[in-house]
Amino acid sequence: MLIIILITFVTNGTNILKGKKSLLDTNLFIYLFESHPDYQEKVAELIQHLDSIRCEIITSELTLAECLVKPFADKDVGSQDHYENNIKTSDFLKVMSVSRNTLIKAAELRGLYKNKLPDSIHLASAIEHNCDVFVGNDKRIKIGSEINIFTL
Repeated sequence: MLIIILITFVTNGTNILKGKKSLLDTNLFIYLFESHPDYQEKVAELIQHLDSIRCEIITSELTLAECLVKPFADKDVGSQDHYENNIKTSDFLKVMSVSRNTLIKAAELRGLYKNKLPDSIHLASAIEHNCDVFVGNDKRIKIGSEINIFTL
């Protein structure tokens, strides 16, 4: 299975995940932590690949807020704790603040590409933190040439 996933990282003969820094979108954390039947293994293999090429993995503080919505709605304290304990800066992951500059850039990107505001904030975070690639699973996200987008 790992071989199949690694092949998908190559587009037009170029490994788009060869960069030194990648921002992971919220949906990847949900797939991983909620054991999504179609995506959990793919996300785990993706993370293993990024680690093997020594890629710095970051996400935005917005990821934690988005991940906590369902656990709060369901009053699922265990899931709340799980997300809070795992979406924080560690050896594996850097969780970046959402700054005023990031929000201004997000507004600019939203105006240009008409993405949803959370998607624009994640993209702006990736750009502001000099990421080489934005990794998620939403094919509707649009962006110019400012950053590469990789979808599962």
